[in-house]
This record gives sequence, C-alpha cells and structure tokens, in this order.
Amino acid sequence: MENSYSQTDEVNYNFQSDSLKKKIRNIQIGEINMEYLLTGIENKETILFVHGLGANLSQFENQHKYFQDRYKTLSINLRGHGNTSSSSELTELDFELSQFGNDIIMLLDTLEIGNVHYVGNSMGGNVGYELMKAHSDRMLSFTSYGTTGRLKKSGFTIGLMKFTYKLISMKTIGKLSGSAGVSEDSKTKIIEMMSQAQKSTVLNLVPHLGSFDYLEVIKNSQVWAQIIRGDKDKEINKVLESTIETFKVRGNFNLIDLENTGHFANLDNPVLFNRTLEIFLTELDELFTGSNTRYSAYPTGYAP
Repeated sequence: MENSYSQTDEVNYNFQSDSLKKKIRNIQIGEINMEYLLTGIENKETILFVHGLGANLSQFENQHKYFQDRYKTLSINLRGHGNTSSSSELTELDFELSQFGNDIIMLLDTLEIGNVHYVGNSMGGNVGYELMKAHSDRMLSFTSYGTTGRLKKSGFTIGLMKFTYKLISMKTIGKLSGSAGVSEDSKTKIIEMMSQAQKSTVLNLVPHLGSFDYLEVIKNSQVWAQIIRGDKDKEINKVLESTIETFKVRGNFNLIDLENTGHFANLDNPVLFNRTLEIFLTELDELFTGSNTRYSAYPTGYAP
C-alpha cells in the first residue's frame, strides 16, 4: 500500500538526563500505542508540549526540567513519530490533523487529565487549532511557535514537495532541516530528530500541511492564546500576519517576538523561551484565580 506507515526501527532518543528518559512510557489508545513523557505528576495544572512534523518528544527535554516543579509536564509522540506505533498500517487518511487531536483527547482521558495549557511547535500548532475547533473546553491556554493559522500552497507545489521527499533519504532531509536551527545545539537536535523520522509519515502528512485555514476557528474561540514569533523563522513569518491580526481582533491574545530564534525557538534559546512561557502562564493563573470568569479581564500588556 503506497505510503503506508508501520513502525520499523526503534527510535533511541538522545537525552541529557537519563532519569527523564527512563520515565518515557507507552499507553494503548484505540489502535495507537502512544509514547509519552509525564513529569511533575504531583502538580495540579498540566502543560502539554506537541512537536512538529518529523520531530519527537525529546525536543522538550529542557521544558520538562524547567516546568516539572510547578506543572504536570507532558510531551508526546504523535502517531507516526518516535516509537508511537499502530496495530494496523496507517495511510494518508489516518494522518488528517483531526486524528492527531482525537489521539490527544483519548490520551488525556486515559491519564485522567482534564484540561491543559497547550504548547505546539510547527505542525503541533496546527494540531492545537484542531483541538481549539473541537475540544476548546480542554484547553486552559494555547501557545504556538513556528505555526501559522492559514496557508495556501497550490496542488502543484504540494505534489512537487512530496515528489522531492520521495527521492531523498531521511538522513539528507535531516541535514536540510538542520538549517532551521539558529544555535549549534539546535541544529544538532533537529538533524537527529529528522534523521530518525519515518519517511512514510512525512509523505502522508505533506498534503495535510500544505493548505489549511483556521482563521474562523480562531474567531470563534475564546481560549487565551500566545504566539511566540522567532525573528529568524522567515518562511512562517511571511504567512503569519493574517493569523496575528485575527487574534488581535478577537482578543485574549499575546504576541511575543524572540530575537535570534527560528522555527524551533525552544531549542534555539531554551532559557528565554521557558521564561516567556512561564510569564504568560503565571499572569493567566493570577487572572483566573482573581476572577469568577476566565475571560473577564486582560493581563497587563496583553492585546485587548
């Protein structure tokens, strides 16, 4: 079956902390055996970190270290990524982004986690918009980076991208993807993750990531949202303005520009990224605690 996916080689993650790596678990949710990392389980609120195309949960090791003392900190491997596997072969239809959202809801239900502060990078942000569309009640807040809410590539361009990916190896794709990193550590991690990705997953997802529009979803949602914009993420920034303007008109929104960061801002400058996210969540916590309704006021400096 063309572009069908089944897990073949086990992915061995390069973690700086062996103790964190040992906490990675798998859980069966429907036909998917999902791999996840959950730390800070004694805490009340949960932050969920979701990776993009070809990446995996090891991208968020630094975020686990930083946030686990205050939050349940959850990262996952989406279907077709890392060591998340399926009991049957997955085809292009199984990689519709709404399916990723359904997987996440099933995981949260199984782990008995009610709602989350959602943080998505690249495609992970798209999956967040799917949750915002169908399960906004499960989101305490939404943060995205390396993501746009609207993209319209032609069918020819999408077909050309898919054809090109078919021709080159994942090792080559990994090296090319490394250019999205700003720091040397970031480049190394991106190359590592992308080189271990399944090509069938990439091929199945390209059509779903080339053309989408979540602007109406944004307009109809009241979830507090933050976009972290890396100044070096040139390709995304070219198509981000309509998303930002839609959020600004809607309200309950914050825009932060991070200097010298690109598509993978949490890898390029983890200290600044973590602090930016922490400030956002802390101000929301203060707002929610002091109000009878989640949306009755705006934290200082946030877009009205």
